[in-house]
Amino acid sequence: MIQYAELAFDLPILEDTFTYEVPPGTQVGMRVEAKLRGRKEEGIVLSLHHNEPSYEVLQVDRVIDKTPVINEEQIGLAYWVKEQYLASLGECIHKMIPSGRRHSKVKLTEDITASEPFKLNEEQEAAYQNIKADFGKDSIHLLFGITGSGKTEVYLHLIRDILQNSNKGVLLLVPEIGLTYHIIRKLEAVFPGQIALLHSALKVSERFKAYTDLLQGKKRIAVGTRSAVFAPIANLGLVIIDEEHDGSFKEHSTPRYHARQVALQRCRQNKAVLVLGSATPSLEVYHLAKTGKIGLQILTKRPGTAKPPTVRIEENKKDARLIGSELTFAIKQRLDKKEQVILLLNRRGYSPLLYSEKEKTYIPCPNCTSHLCYHKKGTVICHLCGFSDSLQRLESKLGEKLVMMGTGTQKLEEFLLETFPGAKVERLDQDSIQDKSVLTDVIGRLVDGEIDILTGTQMISKGLDAARVTLVGVLNAGIGLGLPDFRAGERVFSLLTQVAGRAGRSDLAGEVLIETNTVDHPIIRMALDQDYIRFYESEIKTREELFYPPFSRLIRILSRSKDESLSLKTIEEVHQVLKKYLPEPNTVVLGPAPCPFYKIDANFRNHILIKTTMQNKWREILKKEIRPLKISKNVYLELDFDPLDLV
Repeated sequence: MIQYAELAFDLPILEDTFTYEVPPGTQVGMRVEAKLRGRKEEGIVLSLHHNEPSYEVLQVDRVIDKTPVINEEQIGLAYWVKEQYLASLGECIHKMIPSGRRHSKVKLTEDITASEPFKLNEEQEAAYQNIKADFGKDSIHLLFGITGSGKTEVYLHLIRDILQNSNKGVLLLVPEIGLTYHIIRKLEAVFPGQIALLHSALKVSERFKAYTDLLQGKKRIAVGTRSAVFAPIANLGLVIIDEEHDGSFKEHSTPRYHARQVALQRCRQNKAVLVLGSATPSLEVYHLAKTGKIGLQILTKRPGTAKPPTVRIEENKKDARLIGSELTFAIKQRLDKKEQVILLLNRRGYSPLLYSEKEKTYIPCPNCTSHLCYHKKGTVICHLCGFSDSLQRLESKLGEKLVMMGTGTQKLEEFLLETFPGAKVERLDQDSIQDKSVLTDVIGRLVDGEIDILTGTQMISKGLDAARVTLVGVLNAGIGLGLPDFRAGERVFSLLTQVAGRAGRSDLAGEVLIETNTVDHPIIRMALDQDYIRFYESEIKTREELFYPPFSRLIRILSRSKDESLSLKTIEEVHQVLKKYLPEPNTVVLGPAPCPFYKIDANFRNHILIKTTMQNKWREILKKEIRPLKISKNVYLELDFDPLDLV
């Protein structure tokens, strides 16, 4: 009897599946190659049957896998993601299968001796017991602990409990594998051979091996970044999202899911516990905890003799050197004591701005509503679209010598090498870690005491745990406060608090020096005091007044096209459709309007923002009315539910 399969393809199409004839032995969850609309495409078998269709059916060209690469739970989850984010079923399914870049192998676990988790202090023990009491139920807990309060130890005890007392599996999501070096080391020490690492810095074959070990039940702990939320863990019992506030948990291509939402759905399906850990939780999550909708476990002190760092502020002087005198003196003191320093400057490149004295303006990117940044080796780069040119060519085209303004991490690194000639200085930013193994190598050397000063952008604020780091300096602390985005203040507060938490994580006293020209800005002041509660209480009032999350849910509809009139025409068309459903109680529609960054990579961008307490109702309207719209092939329409940034 002829066997037929329903296949889903990784394409932005409205149809869920297509019927093909498949050879005997084909199983649900295998990938196949088949022709679709005249092109060879990769599809996944979602179901098998013997119902002969009334039309001519093609045979698949070949079956790629010997065994299935996704399981039934993942298929069910893909249907949920499709409905939630209005993507195609194939796009959702294909997000679940590992992909990777062919980097050299990233070693995170060398020279580790097996160990037990540390004994918990009173606060940690209480948090552990409260969360453990909910094992077997779908419940959510916020583990809200100051930086360095030992959240990782609570995670380890929870994981050990699940593994020892049940046959359930564990998922731990982290913002960036390389920066959570200490967590991976501890996990490997306590659970040797039981961890499957899932991240893009592994070779494709290594990532697939880790993925398959989970699929076949050989390993029960999955650790990875955002996409690991889809890992095929059998009988999931516990999901932990470390640094849950981090923006990297939101996907920026279709389907535009948030790992927290997907994790919550998996916990519901599996009666599993979701633990969200952070020193600066997202306002939405802390609001849920504060209003009793989810559990709240609080850690207020660092374990052992470690104390939170002292935090001081220094005003940037217009005529000052690259680093203020107080910070320069403090760095010298630490280097003399053989202690380590972290310096955060959230600006890549050498000089962030190039100024034309002839035109009295900063030089814009030709493709974006953004300025060009000068990088060492004579190149100018746009950080939005990646456009690059040589400074020499640009200057000859403009017929003038451009003035370099401002300081980026490259210039800071150069300054540090000149000012502290004996110090070992390393820089971590997007430019220095084209190969992810560099990131892991630098973090490893910092932890092992081989680096004196680490400088870089926001990536160095996440998760670093080096015992000899006693000084953290923040330069131009107000960067980001002026962005036209309601979350700008939250991001800056979180960044400053998180990076401050890298200092004094062991017996050595820590100090933080914040340099800014906005010393009286309330966000800077609250970060100076490390006072999340005060920040939350001031911010939540503004959110309520302006009807922003957590008091509403957002939907952003964005049209982009290289043809400016087409982008505008499309967003206007969408607005005309939405107007049929307005006015609607508990809903505010803003726009259509140009995006703050109106042009990126030569694409003109316009958007509409829906603020509503009835997101599901609007999701149905968009599904019924907007997704089927016949729009030009030269326009891309993005539907983004719960967007994290609006620029």
